[in-house]
Amino acid sequence: MGNYFIKIFVTLISVLVLCGCSSILKKEEKETVRKPEIVLFIASLNLGNFNKRIEEKHIAELAKILKREHVEILAVQGISRYPGVASRVDFVNELSNKTDWRNAFGEMMYISGRQTGNAVFSSYPILSQHNQTFDHLKSASFEAGLQATIDVGIRPLVVVSVQLPVKATQDEKVRCVQLISVPFSDKNSSPIFITGNLPSSESIHSLNSLKDVPHSGSAAGTVPAILYSANASFQLFAPHIVETDLGKLIIAQLGLFR
Repeated sequence: MGNYFIKIFVTLISVLVLCGCSSILKKEEKETVRKPEIVLFIASLNLGNFNKRIEEKHIAELAKILKREHVEILAVQGISRYPGVASRVDFVNELSNKTDWRNAFGEMMYISGRQTGNAVFSSYPILSQHNQTFDHLKSASFEAGLQATIDVGIRPLVVVSVQLPVKATQDEKVRCVQLISVPFSDKNSSPIFITGNLPSSESIHSLNSLKDVPHSGSAAGTVPAILYSANASFQLFAPHIVETDLGKLIIAQLGLFR
């Protein structure tokens, strides 16, 4: 009988010890959850569907929205500019003036005084820029992707504002994204954020180095889609969409780790 009570006592002690260890492990797991070194708000806007003349009031309203939403980096696709035409407001220069941001612009086409392209605006220093064309595709015309390397403090961040060939197949669009992202696919490379008329979510499964952010509207081309680095240095929170006079603005909250 004595041995029976001893066994029960030992069992109870073992259970208490295991429960205590489990609580300690859970507490340690909570304590070791990493927090981002920096959190950024990045937005994207496609002007390709805006069929009216852009006026100063449109850009002023956009600048107010960017400030209200705490946006620090903005990618814009499908910009039209008219260099030397005093009666036309220059979107790139005007937005930079109203936000006091740096800008990088990548030309896609210049015909009869009309210039089209993509841009990246940033409250942080822009270290370099590169305009990637897609001349290898038969379906391509003047489309391109502007890559801007931005110094956000803890490490450089590559932001790509891209207009892919509209007539391209999903497979061709995937090849375009591969062309842009391959130099940044190594785990030690700078994290990359790509936005524009990107391939569908189903088509990018082969791109192991990238993740996408599904959201309503992107399939129809009304809202830019987003791809970003699939590594431990990057955390992207659910984006939200804001209506503006110039179109739908998608805003993503991005966490960066060392």
